[in-house]
Amino acid sequence: MYAVKMFKRYSFIIIPISASLLSALLCLSSFDGKVFDSFLRAVPSLTEDESVLLVNVDDQAIDYAGIFPWTRDLYADALIFMREMGAETAAFDLSFLDNSTARVDPGYIDEQLPRYLDEGFTEINENIDAILDYIAEQGVDAAEAEEYKAYLHGENSRIQNRLGVNIAYVTRDVDSYLADALKFFGDSYLTLTMVTEEDIVGDEKTYYMDADVLSWLQKNVAVKDISAKHDTKTPEQIGIWPTIQKILVKAAGAGFVNAPIDPDGYRRRVYLLLKHEGRYYDHLILSAMRKRLGNPAVEVSNSAIILKGANLKGRVRDIRIPRAQDGSVLIKWPKKAFKDYNAMSILNFIKYPTIEREMAENLSLMARSGFFNSYWEEEISPLTHYENAVYIKELLYNGQDNEEGVTFETYLEYRQYYLDAVDKLLNDGYEERMLADSADDTEVSEFIHLLFGTTREQFGELMSIREETSARIKGSLCIIGVDATSMTDVGLTAFQERFPNVGTYAAVGNMILSGEFLDDAPWYVSFIAALVLSITVAFIIKKLDIGKSIFAGLAAMLVTIGLFLLYFILTRHYLGLVVPFAAVTLTFLSLSALNFLATLREKSFLRSAFSRYLAPDVIKQIIADPSKLKLGGENREMTVIFTDIQSFSSISELLTAPELVELLNLYLTEMSNIVLENRGTVDKYEGDAIIAFFGAPTHMEEHARLACRTAIQMKKTERTIRERVMDPAGNFFEPLNRLIKAGRIRNESPLYTRIGINTGDMVVGNMGTPNKMDYTVMGNAVNLAARLEGVNKQYDTSGILISEYTRNKLGDEFIVRPLDRVRVVGINTPVRIYELLETSADAGAEMSDMLETWVRALRLYEEEKDFSGAGRLFRALSAQNPNDRVAKLYLSRCDDYIRNPPPTEWGAVNNLTQK
Repeated sequence: MYAVKMFKRYSFIIIPISASLLSALLCLSSFDGKVFDSFLRAVPSLTEDESVLLVNVDDQAIDYAGIFPWTRDLYADALIFMREMGAETAAFDLSFLDNSTARVDPGYIDEQLPRYLDEGFTEINENIDAILDYIAEQGVDAAEAEEYKAYLHGENSRIQNRLGVNIAYVTRDVDSYLADALKFFGDSYLTLTMVTEEDIVGDEKTYYMDADVLSWLQKNVAVKDISAKHDTKTPEQIGIWPTIQKILVKAAGAGFVNAPIDPDGYRRRVYLLLKHEGRYYDHLILSAMRKRLGNPAVEVSNSAIILKGANLKGRVRDIRIPRAQDGSVLIKWPKKAFKDYNAMSILNFIKYPTIEREMAENLSLMARSGFFNSYWEEEISPLTHYENAVYIKELLYNGQDNEEGVTFETYLEYRQYYLDAVDKLLNDGYEERMLADSADDTEVSEFIHLLFGTTREQFGELMSIREETSARIKGSLCIIGVDATSMTDVGLTAFQERFPNVGTYAAVGNMILSGEFLDDAPWYVSFIAALVLSITVAFIIKKLDIGKSIFAGLAAMLVTIGLFLLYFILTRHYLGLVVPFAAVTLTFLSLSALNFLATLREKSFLRSAFSRYLAPDVIKQIIADPSKLKLGGENREMTVIFTDIQSFSSISELLTAPELVELLNLYLTEMSNIVLENRGTVDKYEGDAIIAFFGAPTHMEEHARLACRTAIQMKKTERTIRERVMDPAGNFFEPLNRLIKAGRIRNESPLYTRIGINTGDMVVGNMGTPNKMDYTVMGNAVNLAARLEGVNKQYDTSGILISEYTRNKLGDEFIVRPLDRVRVVGINTPVRIYELLETSADAGAEMSDMLETWVRALRLYEEEKDFSGAGRLFRALSAQNPNDRVAKLYLSRCDDYIRNPPPTEWGAVNNLTQK
C-alpha cells in the first residue's frame, strides 16, 4: 500500500523516466529512417547543376543496339563521340570485370575487307604510276627524287595504317578498343567493387588478390593526398574487385560503386571513402568529381570529409562533407522521380558512329565510282578527310604529342574538315552536274540520285544528332549507367519505389557542387531530448483534468514533431525523432490512464445507473456533462419516424404470450438495429410500434436522408423476416397462415410495416420529473409523422409516407412519388405527402418511367382537372403493375369525378378524418 502511494505521488517523475528508457529501444528500429524520409519532403529540393548529366542505357537504346549487355566496342564508339561533342568527364557505372572474347565478323570478311584491300593497293599503284609518269615526262634530279620518294613513303604509310585498321576489324579485341577509347577520351573513370566479409561464403573470410594488381591499385587508384584525423568510422574492406587491368590502365581513375541500403530496404546513404590494407579509396562520383575540382587534398575525420582548396567554378574554398554516425554520407535526394533528372539516352551516342560508318561506305562508293576524280574541285576528298581524322584518332590512343601535332584539337580540326567537305559535296551542286552529264543514261542517273539522297539523309541525321547532343553534353560530367525496365539495378528511395541506382551518382555529385549536405546526431542526443520533453509534459499534465490533459498531451506530441522538423529545416541536421516522440506519447498516455482510473469509479456508477433506460449517446453526454441530468430540452430541426405493424392485434390474438414476446423481440431487434446502424435514436416502443428520431443527441445535417434510408431498409428486412416467421416448422407459421388465407395480413409480408416520416423543428431533451425522466422528442412535427404512419392505410401505399418537409431535404438520392395535399387529424395546415419507393441507385428504368407518367397524371388530376386524361394514365399504370393500389385509388377517384365533378372551388386538398 505504501509503495502504491509513493508511486502515485512521484508518478510524474517515474513515468517519464520509464517511458524514455523503454522508448530508447526504438533506436534499433527503422522508424527514424521513415521519419527522415518524411522530413526530407519538407526542405527545398536539391540544387542541381546542369554539368552533372546521366547518360542512360535505356529501353530505346537497347531496342536499337540489341540485347544487353552490349559488346564493349559500342561503349568505345559512344565515348569517342561524347568527347568530340565536348563531354569533359565520363564515369562508368558499368563493371567490366571479365575479359571479352575476340569478335569475328564473317560478313565483314566476305564483303567489306576485300574491297578495302583493293582500294588500298589501287591507290598505291596509282601513286606509283603518277610519279613514274611524271619522272618519264619531266625528268628529275637526285634531290627531287628523294622528295618524291619521301612523299610516296608517307602516302604508303597512311594507306598501310588504314589497311591495318581495316584488317584489325576482322578479329577486333573489343577490350583493347575500349581501352584505347578511354585513353582518347582522357578524363574517364571506371569501377571498383570493394569486397566485404559478408560477400564471402564460408567461415574463412579472406579474399585473394593478384599482388601485381593490388600494387598497381595502391600506386595509381588509392587516394594520394589524404590525411586522417582520428578516423575510426571508415570501414575496412577485405578485398577489391577492379575492372580488368587491360581496360583500367587506360582510364584516368577509378572508384568503388558499393551501394549500401538501410535495414528497411531504403537507400538513404552512401560511403564516399572505404579502406583496404589501410589505404583509402574513394567512391566513383568522388573520384570523378575531385578531378573537376582541381584535385583538392582530402582530410577525413569521424565528423566530416573535407576537400581542401577545391576549385568550384573558379572559386577556391574548402568543401566540408558531414559524415553520419556510421561514417556514411546522407543523401539529399531531389524531390522528383528519376525520369525528371538531368538525363539523356545513350542512344544517339551509339547511333552516330553506326550512321557515320554507313555514310563513309557511301563516300567510298562515290570514290570508287570516280565522283571525286572527275568532279571534286578540292585537293582532298571528303573520304580522305574522314580517313585522316580516323588516323589522328588512332594516334591519340597512345596519348597526345604536341611536337608532332597529334592533339585532340587537331582531331577536331580534321573532323570539321571532313564535315565541311561532305556538306560541300551534298549542297554545292555536284549532284546536279553529275545528273546533267548522265542525262542520257537513266541507270547512272538513278544510281547518282539514290547515292546522293541516301548520303544526304545520313548527313542530315548526323548533324541533327550533333546539334542535339553538343547542346547538352558540352563540359559535362557524364555518368553512364542503366535505366532500362528489364534491368535489376534499382533501389527504393523516399521519392520512388523502383529507382535506377545510377541516379545516386547524380544526387551525390550535385550535393558536392551545391554544398547542400545532411547530417544526423548520436542516439544519446535523442534519449536526452526524450527525457527532457517527457518530464516537461508530465509536470504539465499533473495539474490538469482529463479533458485538458488530453489536449495538452496531443499538443505536446505535435509540438515535439514541429520542433524537430523545424530544427531539420533550419540546420539540415536530423535529430532522431522517434525516441522523443514515443517517450512523450507514452508519458501522456500513462498519466492520462492514471487520471482516468482515478475517476473511473465515479463514472462507472453513473453509467451503471442510467444504462438500463437511456441511449448510449445520451449516457455519454451525461457523463461528459452531468448538468444535463436536469429537466429541459432544446429546439432543433430533426426527422422523426413512426412505424406500426398492420393487423398486429389480430396476430397477437392467435399467439400465446411467450410466442408473442418471441415474435416481437425478433421484429423489434431487426428494425431497431437498422435505426442504430443509421445513427438514429430509438425513442420508445409502444407495443409493436417503434418511435425513433434522427439528429439528436448527436447533431447531423443529413437526418432526413438517414431516416428515409432506414425506412427503405426496414421494408427490405420484412422479406428476410418472412423467411423466418413462415418456416413451416416454427411456432408462427400456422396462425400467420390462417390470417393470410383470411385476407387479414399480406402473404408477401406477414409483418407488414407502415411507416410515417416528417422533418421539422421539435423539442428534444429530458422530459418528466426530477425523479423520473425520459430523453424524447415533442412537438407538432412529431405529431405529423405519427399521422402519416396511419395515412398509409387510407392510401394503401407500399408502406412509407413522408411529408413535403422531409422531401425538400432529400435531393435526388431517393425515388418518391407525390400524392395529395392533405389535412391530417389535429393539424389544419395542408401538407403535400409523398410515397417513398426506393433509393435512386437501386431503382430500375421501369420505376423511373412509372414516376414520369405518374407526375403527368397528377398534374392533369390536380391542376387541369382533366379527370379523363388523368384516368387513362392511372389506368395504364395500374395495368403495368396490378399491385399498385395507389394508382387504383386515383383511377377510382377520376371515375367518380367524371360522373360527379368536384365543386369549382375544389383545391385538391384531401381532408383526412381518421388517424
